[in-house]
Amino acid sequence: MSEYLPQDIVMKILSRLPPKPLIKFRCVSKSWHLMISTPHFINLHTQHALLSATPEMMLLRRYSKLLHTEVYSVHAAAAAEFRDAGIEIEYPFRDRVRFYYRIVGCLNGVVCLLDDQFGQPDAAAVQLWNPAIRRKLTLPPPPSSLDEDPSMSMVALGFGFDAGRSDYKVVRISYLYGDCEYLLPPRVEVYALNSGSWHTVEGEIPHNCVVEYFWSQVFIHGNVHWVAYKIIGKNNKRENMIMSFDVSREVFDEMLLPEPLANELPLNLGAVDLGGVLAVVQYDERVRGTRCSIWGMRAYGDVGSWSRDYTISLDGGIGRIIGAKQNGEVLLTTRAGALVAYSGVGGRYEDLGISGTKDSFYAGMYNESLVLLAEGSVARQRLPSDSDSDSDSDSDSDNDLECQSSIEDDEEEDCLGDVEKSEFRMQGSMSQYLSVFFRRPYINSV
Repeated sequence: MSEYLPQDIVMKILSRLPPKPLIKFRCVSKSWHLMISTPHFINLHTQHALLSATPEMMLLRRYSKLLHTEVYSVHAAAAAEFRDAGIEIEYPFRDRVRFYYRIVGCLNGVVCLLDDQFGQPDAAAVQLWNPAIRRKLTLPPPPSSLDEDPSMSMVALGFGFDAGRSDYKVVRISYLYGDCEYLLPPRVEVYALNSGSWHTVEGEIPHNCVVEYFWSQVFIHGNVHWVAYKIIGKNNKRENMIMSFDVSREVFDEMLLPEPLANELPLNLGAVDLGGVLAVVQYDERVRGTRCSIWGMRAYGDVGSWSRDYTISLDGGIGRIIGAKQNGEVLLTTRAGALVAYSGVGGRYEDLGISGTKDSFYAGMYNESLVLLAEGSVARQRLPSDSDSDSDSDSDSDNDLECQSSIEDDEEEDCLGDVEKSEFRMQGSMSQYLSVFFRRPYINSV
């Protein structure tokens, strides 16, 4: 076909195909291999995928107590029977993390993962992963991490897409402890996929804090958003707000929250994306909550458009609000680990028949893409029979496999069977600590 059609026509035709056939088509010829691997073609393919009329998909993650691992699946976001539309995705990071990763975000088919859910993260534990083409990228340690004591710092991340440069960026906000308080402003660094390196953000950094351990981020309208708080005046008055970061201009901004949220205990708040709407969840209690309110910003950037859209009460206890289906139903987990869809019309609940641990669930919009085709390495599930190794494996992989096979019966139960206890222990201890922390005198250091 390439002998009779101009190169640009061939490129436009191929850019409308799914990623998996394109990976195979690279074997057709050297010219096709080079073309499909170029950043220009990958960006063109991503743009077509985002503008496509095909139904949007949703990526769902949970931790399976039966399999002792994370399980990823893709569902049709608009499907009436969410439970019947799942297609499981091969997970390549088995046995490389205790229980499961924190999912920072998912953009254009790329998932950003951080190993900090069950203890202090490794400085190099940020992963970018494209499940559709089985590519992954481990980010290098940022420069500031070389002189940070993990036990004396707290890190929050954001994951965004710079549309003007077709660049994916990871924003790292690092807070250091001093005199039993955070030192402000924090350090801010950005990893840009195009350059493959970290750089320090220049300009004004807000004297705001993101709540430790419970932080969440939302990327919409070109900005990463976190719920944060700051101290105002000599009376140490605390005020909550939305802190945003424009990933193109690399500048921070603030958005006011409605009064009931501005003075709430910060650890009871969390940012969430409800079908493209920036929203904040207000829990009655973060760890043992039974009730929550969801506030949505109906007109982005207009602080007067905040409205309380939902008030949800669940007798068995609420785990977390994790997102929304295309029909507006809110997805949430119960304390018992069930995935539930809540409809504001009549206050109806539907058990979706999907179970996991309550804090391991993640749901986000998902579109297959070719991102990481050039930058990433092969990411596939490793089985005990595998004899090959990759760049991210430990050098002593044979010993690792022996250790893995020996963790059985009682040992396996002791090591892997306490994920729910670990979730509760981490959240409970952090909630108690922060409840006291927010009542301490505040120290501000520049």
